[in-house]
Amino acid sequence: MVRIPGFTRDSIEYGDFFMDRYEVTNREFKAFVDAGGYRSPDLWGHPFVLDSVELSFEEATSRFTDQTGRPGPGTWRLGTFQEGQGDFPVGGVSWHEAAAYARWAGKQLPTTIQWGRGLLYARQNNFVTVPRSNLEASGPRRVGEGDALTTLGVDDLVGNIRAWCLNEAGDGQ
Repeated sequence: MVRIPGFTRDSIEYGDFFMDRYEVTNREFKAFVDAGGYRSPDLWGHPFVLDSVELSFEEATSRFTDQTGRPGPGTWRLGTFQEGQGDFPVGGVSWHEAAAYARWAGKQLPTTIQWGRGLLYARQNNFVTVPRSNLEASGPRRVGEGDALTTLGVDDLVGNIRAWCLNEAGDGQ
């Protein structure tokens, strides 16, 4: 993990926080799945709402399946990732799945303000980070492969695969 220094924005003080140096890999996410992450309601701390109706844990998690109906990311088959993809960033996960994984790992998703603060360091180091980022490739690359580090050492904060934040953009926190 990388420490991101605290800051003040709109007269609000934000303390130091940590971000993962690398994206979560398929292998890391599989450890969560294999540990029963999809069967542990205590990891899924946010309500599941579909068309203004709150779903039960069982109803909601039954929708978070791979291509063969097993618990896991929508890009997986038969409860696992494709051969040779263990070191690639996990994709095909919902916000709920990402938040549950983070809780299981003892972390939390960054807020949009935290993400933006981390991104600030990518902008300051634009001459290195952006050209090495995976912005126009035909698919994700292995985690850490491109050496697209921000000045603080967060890799692939720009590009490679989409990421989730704790809150919606515009919420301000």
